Amino acid sequence: MPRRRLLIGVVIAAAILVAGRTLSTIHADYSWYSAMGATPLWSERAGDLLLIYGIGSVIAVFVAFVNLSALGRSIGTLTLPRRLANVEFGEAVPRKYLDRFAFLMSVAIAAAVTPALPSWTSLALARLGVKFRESDPYFQRDLGFYTTWLPLEKSVYTWAMLLIVGVSLIVVVLYSLTPGLRWERAGIRMSARVRRHLSVLAALLLLVTMWSYRLESYDLMIRGGGEQGVFSYVDHQWLLPGLLLLWIVTAAVAITVLLSGWTGQLRTSFVAVTVIVVLSVSIQEIVPLVVRRFTSKEAQMVRERPYVATRADFTRRAYDPSASTIDGAPRTAVSATLDSVVTSVPSQQLLRQDSLVYPGARGLVIVTEPQLDVAGQRLGDGLSRWEYAWAYQSLELLSDSIPRRARLVTNRDARNRIRALAPIFAQGSMVEPMFRADTLYWKLELYSASSNYPLSQHYVLAGEERSYFRHAATALVNARTARVMIAADPSPDPISLAWMTAFPNSADFRAPGVVLDLTTTPWEPVSSVPLAANDSAFRAEVTRLYNRMRAALAAANLREFGIAYDSLGALIGRSRK
Repeated sequence: MPRRRLLIGVVIAAAILVAGRTLSTIHADYSWYSAMGATPLWSERAGDLLLIYGIGSVIAVFVAFVNLSALGRSIGTLTLPRRLANVEFGEAVPRKYLDRFAFLMSVAIAAAVTPALPSWTSLALARLGVKFRESDPYFQRDLGFYTTWLPLEKSVYTWAMLLIVGVSLIVVVLYSLTPGLRWERAGIRMSARVRRHLSVLAALLLLVTMWSYRLESYDLMIRGGGEQGVFSYVDHQWLLPGLLLLWIVTAAVAITVLLSGWTGQLRTSFVAVTVIVVLSVSIQEIVPLVVRRFTSKEAQMVRERPYVATRADFTRRAYDPSASTIDGAPRTAVSATLDSVVTSVPSQQLLRQDSLVYPGARGLVIVTEPQLDVAGQRLGDGLSRWEYAWAYQSLELLSDSIPRRARLVTNRDARNRIRALAPIFAQGSMVEPMFRADTLYWKLELYSASSNYPLSQHYVLAGEERSYFRHAATALVNARTARVMIAADPSPDPISLAWMTAFPNSADFRAPGVVLDLTTTPWEPVSSVPLAANDSAFRAEVTRLYNRMRAALAAANLREFGIAYDSLGALIGRSRK
């Protein structure tokens, strides 16, 4: 009894620790998005994750539990050997224990297939209802179906296939350990309950296979069987009708297998499955090979011309004019950025010392006396401080020496910070250090990208193979305040337009002006040599100081504004002497 109480106490303590860490992490995550002005994005992300993992887990547990419970009832009573003194006897395991074991095993199966669930961004994109107002010429589907809905459907299909196959294998293995499924010289012998159960699972597998033929039809539009993945004459005239035929026949075979297996006509089930296997191989492999083999090259060239023209047309729509060269810029490490892009010693010190955020930055930074509008969580007192300490595993946050107005800057890597606020966009290959007056910004180009856009040519862009790649925005990260600004492209594509419309805070109306003011070098100290009022250097110096004043005002830094104002006054005073 004491051991049981100790075990229950340990389990309760572990549950409290896990729940506390989870709740504190959720609070810290919400406060981070709130500090970045992206609360609607956090709400979308949390809602989508809850839908995906909630519905996915419930379905997986339900499917596994129903099958394992059916298995338990088909084997009848499970008897375990017991010994009392010198007497051996069998003891039946109570049904409630079997049900508990089935439930725990179902939870384990659901957890095993969880990584295959769709990402929350794929669900968010599908819910946006992106419309290109253009359709493919064969299925008459809006192009938004391919770039937003199809990736989600493919992920759900993969998860469903893993779940059904995994549950089926476990059920077959467990049945093989019981008298209900035996291997004999005459063949496989199974009880009526086992036969019916396996027939239901086989029918489910066939229905999921039928689903795969639907997805393969759309995949032909994305990557066809012609040269360099062109959707070809054979794909259009033979494979698409063949896949439709497979879809219909597989549905009929699934029904046949279910009914024949239920009534004990296993030969009928075997013949039906053999027919679908032979038909699948014939349609997908043999027929295309035979058609290409017995068609002359001249006839093939004539037939392929309209399909090649269609590819050229869709390729022009899918890419920016400069998209094919976007991946030419090498990925630059932080040290290379600091040492090769900016060569002056003061600039290197500015990048290293004054940057809260930069490429490759890690860890947590506590800004105890924030002079600028730092984009970080406010530490606060009491419960809030404990939650942050628990979430970030940092006892330092509980110290009384840290004021309540201190700001926490986390997620300090420039790429990760931008990805958290613009998760659906592909990132360019280089994070560039740029300056507006004396303020350092990290600049990164963002693109609407997809590997499922139909009928266009595929290129490797930004590290992945794409069939659609359009410039969406320019992201800027203020190195001193850690605040992210996103300048939307003046001519947005349908994906970025739908995202910016759904989340208006994603784009900052001030960002395009900041992008135009960026330079590759920071400001230099004001020269003590008097400048003539008609000198071009004088006008450049006045412009620089004016931009510095504007930057200080935008950052709410009155001290920097005063210094720039005084420098401008001194410069004008010297010019009048």
